[in-house]
Amino acid sequence: MITFTVFAIATVIAVFLHEIVLKRNSITQGLYVIVHNVSEILSAATLLTLLDEGVDIMFLRRTREERRKQREEGYQQAIQEVSEWNTRRLEAEARGETFTEPPPGQDVEPNKKKRFIFF
Repeated sequence: MITFTVFAIATVIAVFLHEIVLKRNSITQGLYVIVHNVSEILSAATLLTLLDEGVDIMFLRRTREERRKQREEGYQQAIQEVSEWNTRRLEAEARGETFTEPPPGQDVEPNKKKRFIFF
């Protein structure tokens, strides 16, 4: 609703300025043109609003899909790293060795900690 109002006001101002500045008509003539063409002005504002909101919706959908894909990839990476770590742990235990390697995600500096997103 706000987008439509902004586009409608901007279009009215543009038409008014066009009539006064470029065509050098009087203020009265500029107002007359606006009133006479109000349906075209509102149609233009509606079209601009639909285009603007459509782009926003497409951007949000793409962003949402990218986030979902990144979460899935991160989840798979975390599962793979934990699985590999567990395999090394089990192999070390089978050989009778002490396994001191920390679990994935705990072996990095606190400021550079890997984040596994599970939600």
